[in-house]
Formats: sequence, C-alpha cells, structure tokens
Amino acid sequence: MLTLDGTWHSFAESFSRNAPYIISTILWVYWGVCISDLIPFYLGKLFRQSGASDDVCSRLGIGKEKALNITHTVQKYRNLSGFVERFSLGVRNPTAFLAGAMGISPECFFAGVCCGGLITLPLQLGIGFLLREHPVAALATVATAVGIWTVFPYAVAASTALFLFLRRHYSS
Repeated sequence: MLTLDGTWHSFAESFSRNAPYIISTILWVYWGVCISDLIPFYLGKLFRQSGASDDVCSRLGIGKEKALNITHTVQKYRNLSGFVERFSLGVRNPTAFLAGAMGISPECFFAGVCCGGLITLPLQLGIGFLLREHPVAALATVATAVGIWTVFPYAVAASTALFLFLRRHYSS
C-alpha cells in the first residue's frame, strides 16, 4: 500500500516497504498486456488460414474506410506493426487482427508489442494514477475508447471463418 499524503519521505518509505509487490504486479501486468495482444493476432492468422482473408475488410464489422486505413498502416509498417499497434488508440485489436490476417511474422509482431508496451504501459499507469480520484471519468473514457471494439467484430470474423472452413471441408 503506497502512502500518498503529499510528503516525499512517507511515499519513499511506503514504496521501499512494498517494492517487491509493486514490481511483481507491474511485471505481471506488462506480460499480460503483451500476451493479450496475441489473441486478436492469432485470430487473424486463423482467419487467413481458413481462406476467408480475401475480403477481410468487409468481414471485420468496421467501416470500409477505417479498415482500409488500418490495412494501409499494417502494410506500411509490416514488421513494426506490433509496435505501431500499441499506439493505435481505439483500434488496437483490429490492427492486431489485420496483422495476423496479412501474414505478419508472429515473432516480429510480439517483439514490437513488447517494445511498444515498454512505452505505453507507463503512460497508461500514469494516466490511471492521475484519474485515481475520478473513477467515473476514467470509466467513461475507457468505455468511449474501446466500446466499439468488443465482441462483435471478432464474433463476425470467427463465425465467417468457421462457416467458410466448414463449407470447404464438407464440399470436398
């Protein structure tokens, strides 16, 4: 438990007393953030392997202009797409999905995500620290930024991939 009563001495003392727990928590959050970005990436790879990636933009459930913009960014940065994905506010999951669907190397993607996470995680923790006294504002901000990219686009993509896979499997 950190003491934030306004004095540097009490903060430093509480931090040193709780340093192993704080560092452990931050490391687990960092790895969780990095590994969780692989879920939409591998869903995109599965989508590509199902043979449904020819018209991936229309199957994501997002606007064509937004999908083309994300696709252009992924194509532009190819092996850096994992790094770029960490900075894609509001479109991280579709960016990771399209990177997987476009055949980006998992190793390059994950390395980029890990490097980008070293920058974005401290920013996110800092914003969380600043908003700690205003939980409603923080929740509204998060809901606004990620509300669009919840289950719907992935449910559409997964069901389309499953449909095309089953159609190809049973038509053979």
